Amino acid sequence: MKITVILKDENGALMILLSVMLLVLLTIISIAASRTANTELKIAGNEYFYQRCFYNAEGAIMETVDFLETTEISIEEPPNWIGSDGNAINDETVFTYWEVDAETGGATPEGSAINLKDTSYLAVHHGVISGNSLDMSKPSINTISIYGRCKNKGMVMLKVGYQKVDK
Repeated sequence: MKITVILKDENGALMILLSVMLLVLLTIISIAASRTANTELKIAGNEYFYQRCFYNAEGAIMETVDFLETTEISIEEPPNWIGSDGNAINDETVFTYWEVDAETGGATPEGSAINLKDTSYLAVHHGVISGNSLDMSKPSINTISIYGRCKNKGMVMLKVGYQKVDK
């Protein structure tokens, strides 16, 4: 009868080593998959907030257009959210104007009914379209730029050109 000593038998050592290596490999794969899933969740959340801000800014612009369509506005005394100096507020300066210059005078951004805290609008009157006021029998057409902005976990600012006919 043959007596084997368990400590000298190494037949299962290779199997244990391969099992441990397989477990380490599966752990690395699962950690990478978890990080990818977290990144995709953050991207989806950012997309949600961007879309929400986009639609809020668009709604603020539509609110402004509705107001301009239904209300007769005096160019001499416009509402405080309509600026008359197209040189002070343009596509390059509107970002700083919204934060800083609105406090010092000119047009003041108005909170939108959609979301008073995060969404606001501002309009700039550029005057009558050149050449349009030559015929006194026709109404004059005013050019207005309307800016809508939503600032909630990011910022979206939209601009729409608008023309209003004086009656």
